[in-house]
Amino acid sequence: MLLRKYKDFCQLFLGRLISNCGDSIYTIVLSWYVLEMTNSAWYVGVLNFLIFIPNTFSFLFGKKIDALPKKRLLIFLELAQLVAVVGIILGIILNSINTNLSLILIFTCVFLASTVGLNTYTVQDALVPKIVPSKDLAKAEMYMSVAYNGTEYVFTAISGFLLSVISYIPLLLLDVLTFLASILLFRKIEFEETIKKTDESTDFLSGLRFIWQNKVVLLITLGGAAANFLFAGLNVYQLLIAKDVGNAAFYGFLVSASAIGTLLGTTVVANFVLQKMSVGQAFWLATVLFGLGIGLTSLAQNSFVLLGIWFISCLFLGITHVAQKPILQTEIPDDCLGEVFSAFYTVTIPTLAVGSLVFGFVAKFLSWRLFVLVFAISFLMIGFLYFSNKKLRQYDIS
Repeated sequence: MLLRKYKDFCQLFLGRLISNCGDSIYTIVLSWYVLEMTNSAWYVGVLNFLIFIPNTFSFLFGKKIDALPKKRLLIFLELAQLVAVVGIILGIILNSINTNLSLILIFTCVFLASTVGLNTYTVQDALVPKIVPSKDLAKAEMYMSVAYNGTEYVFTAISGFLLSVISYIPLLLLDVLTFLASILLFRKIEFEETIKKTDESTDFLSGLRFIWQNKVVLLITLGGAAANFLFAGLNVYQLLIAKDVGNAAFYGFLVSASAIGTLLGTTVVANFVLQKMSVGQAFWLATVLFGLGIGLTSLAQNSFVLLGIWFISCLFLGITHVAQKPILQTEIPDDCLGEVFSAFYTVTIPTLAVGSLVFGFVAKFLSWRLFVLVFAISFLMIGFLYFSNKKLRQYDIS
C-alpha cells in the first residue's frame, strides 16, 4: 500500500485530506451565510470571485516556492489560513453590530485565505515527485485526488446538511481544528529538501514561457482554463436545477451525487481504467464522456433519473482528476515544478472567478437545460483538443 510504503507521502496525504475538509466547510458555510444575510445571488458571485481571483497572481510565487523548503512552507500556509478563518468568525460576530463592516471583514479574510491557500496546492504538487518515485506518481495522484476533490465534494454536501442543524460559528470553529490537525501532520514529514542556491535574477514569466513552449502542458492548461470557466457556471446552475426539479434537500442530493461519483471515479474506477489504458487515453476520453453525461441531464424529466446520470457523469470527472496531474508532473522538470504549477494555476483558476460573475448574470436569461447542453458541447471540444495532440492522447508514464 502506497501510504505504508512512503511515510512522508502518508503525512502529506492525511494533512491535505483534513485541510481540504476544512476548506469545504468554510466555503459552503460562507456561501449560505452571505446568501442569507444579503438575499442576493450577486454577493455570492462576488464571494466566489474573491475566492478564485488571487490565482491570477500565483505565477509571482512560483520561483519562491522552488527556492524554499516545501515542508516549512506548508506549515506556514496552513497557519495563515487558520488566522484568516478566525477573522471570518469575528466578521460573523460583528454582523449584529454593523452589517457592512461584517461583510468587509469577511470578504477581506476570504481574499487573504484564498491568496495563501492557492500556494498550498502548488507546494504540494511540487513536493509529491520529490517523495514518491515516478513509477508511482499515478497511484499517488489517486490518493491526492481523493484529498483534493473527493473530500471537497463530500464535505460540501455534508456541510450543506449540517447547516440545517448547526449554526455558522461552530462549523467554522471545526474548520480551525482541521487546520491545526493538518499543521501537526505536516510537521511529521521527515523529508529535508536541499535547495540549490542560484544567483540568477528572478524571472516571474519563466513558468508561463515553459507552458507556451511545451505543447502537452499548453493543451492541458488551455483545456483546464475553459473547463473551470464552465464549472463556475455549473456551480451556479446546480442551485437552479435543484430549485426547478426538487427543493433545497434535492440540492444536497445533487451535490452528494457529485461527491460520491467523483470519489469513486478517483479511486475504484480510475484504478481499473488505468490498468487498461494509458493516462493520456483515459484523460481525453473521460473528459468527453463527462461532458456527454452532463448534457444528457437536459433530457431528464424525473429527479431520480437526473441524479443517476449526474452520478455516472462524475465517475468520469474523477478519472480526469487522476490522469491530469501525473502527466504534468512527468512533463515538467523537477527543478521548476513550483514556478510552472504556479503559472498553470494563474491561467486555469481565475476563469472560475470570471465564470462566477458571468454565469451569475447569464442565469437570469439562460435556462438550466440550455446551459447543460452548452456545457456538454464545450467539454466535447475540450476533449477533442486533448485528442488532437498525438503525444498527449497516447501519454504513458509507466
